[in-house]
Amino acid sequence: SSCSRKDKLFDIFAPPGPLGIIIDTTPEGPMIHSLKPTSQLAGMVSPGDLIVGLDGVDTRNMTAATFTRLMAKRSHGERQMTLLKGLAPPTPTATTPR
Repeated sequence: SSCSRKDKLFDIFAPPGPLGIIIDTTPEGPMIHSLKPTSQLAGMVSPGDLIVGLDGVDTRNMTAATFTRLMAKRSHGERQMTLLKGLAPPTPTATTPR
C-alpha cells in the first residue's frame, strides 16, 4: 500500500561537488546502482535507494542521465535529496549464509 512506502522516505543533504554515486534508470525513477568507495554519500544512501526528489523537484519521471545533469548543475552548493529506501532485493553478496 502507498502509506507503508511513505515511511521509507528520507532526506539527505548532499555536499557540494561530485558525489561518487552511479545512477540507474528504472521505471520508478533514478535509482542508486552503486557507490564509489570514496563517495561522499557512503553510509547515507545504499544501492537500490530510489531518488524521488532533488531540492523539491520531483525526479521520479527522470532518466539517470537527466537526473545526473540536474545534480551537476547544482553541484556548487548543498543539495537536498529525497530518497525512498531501497525496494530492490538485496544483492546476493549481501545475504548471510544460512
